[in-house]
Amino acid sequence: MIFTTLIDVSELHTLLLNQKVSGNKNNLVILDCRCSIQDPEVGIKLYKEAHIPGAVLCDFDRLVTGTVSHGTGRHPMPDREQFKENMQRLGVGSNKQVVLYDQGGLGFATRLWFELRWLGLEKVAVLNGGFKAWTNAKYPVSSEPVEPSPAVIETASSLETPIPMSVVQNNLKKHSYLVVDARPESRFHGIGENVDHKAGHIPGSVSRPGSENFNPDGTFKSPVELRKEFLILLNGRNPSQIINSCGSGVNASVNLFAMDYAGLVGSHLYVDSWSQWIDDDSNPVEVN
Repeated sequence: MIFTTLIDVSELHTLLLNQKVSGNKNNLVILDCRCSIQDPEVGIKLYKEAHIPGAVLCDFDRLVTGTVSHGTGRHPMPDREQFKENMQRLGVGSNKQVVLYDQGGLGFATRLWFELRWLGLEKVAVLNGGFKAWTNAKYPVSSEPVEPSPAVIETASSLETPIPMSVVQNNLKKHSYLVVDARPESRFHGIGENVDHKAGHIPGSVSRPGSENFNPDGTFKSPVELRKEFLILLNGRNPSQIINSCGSGVNASVNLFAMDYAGLVGSHLYVDSWSQWIDDDSNPVEVN
């Protein structure tokens, strides 16, 4: 079975058992991409404490995102070839099933899912509920570091393409897209901004916090429930008319992923998002 969006902890556990029985370790790679926007070192610390057996550490800020400078946003897309090399070193290959996990209820795994699809990889899944769901199910963990076996990613057409700021700027006049902001609603309204140097949102955008895609335990809502909620938000629009935005393209990837999971495929991701938007003083901001 191929997993392309979500995989439950029981399904991953079964894959690991099958791998142990068969002795074939070349068909599955698990990446631990736990992270914190406030502290990039958190993921490394958490991995050393405990991780899913066989999981390889994927340092989110060093391997998943590109070089940060003025005008890039806080988590820009990486150089494509460098990112490909990084993933190959971690054991990601075209013929492997890739499983990604963060703490659960966050967007680090979905952002990496987006980028691997950018490389043309389809057999990529996010662990539903993340590491929290794994431990809640009382499955085994390990503190032993895993040395990855390098693999090969064959050249393929991108399954996802990030939207540049120019498209969002043009949309202020053309109104071809609906920009959906995944930040907490308070930050969308410019209240209590403590991350970026300007408060507010892109004019004409609407609020849909990424947290609304999750159940209280950090697992995703059902595809039926998500589809119902997003259809209300779409209000007759095609998913391809949606641009997902947030602070730096992490929470926004949750909305895109949730839409895909609900069968509403084709929305876009403005990766650099608000943190890039406000670095250009000519870009208007809205607070309400």
